[in-house]
Amino acid sequence: MADKRVEIIDEDGRISIAEDVISSIARIAAEKVDGIAHSSGSSGGGLMSIFGGEDVAPNIKTELSDEDVRVELRISVEYGYPVHEVAQGVQQNVQRDIEELAGVNVANVDVFVKKVVPPHTHNEEE
Repeated sequence: MADKRVEIIDEDGRISIAEDVISSIARIAAEKVDGIAHSSGSSGGGLMSIFGGEDVAPNIKTELSDEDVRVELRISVEYGYPVHEVAQGVQQNVQRDIEELAGVNVANVDVFVKKVVPPHTHNEEE
């Protein structure tokens, strides 16, 4: 199965960007928004193990076409943050970062809030 890619062709040549790159940019952009829940640590522990094994990190799907990209994110929001404001922040960050960092037009960013979770405790001593 071939990797999906988006291509930008101009007078200097061709740039090919893998779908995984677009997804990575979207994930990082989403996680920069205050109030979005994400797994603590990379070992699969933390919030994922506390809440019945379901990871609270954003799930991302991308759909590439010749002219643009469409992004769908399923996120969890920390309790105490306005859900609609967090979702709008995710939309804005994801669209801006993909367009600025990858040079690809974003047709739309759909955000689905899958759950609200207790706030993550941040350890200042780490």
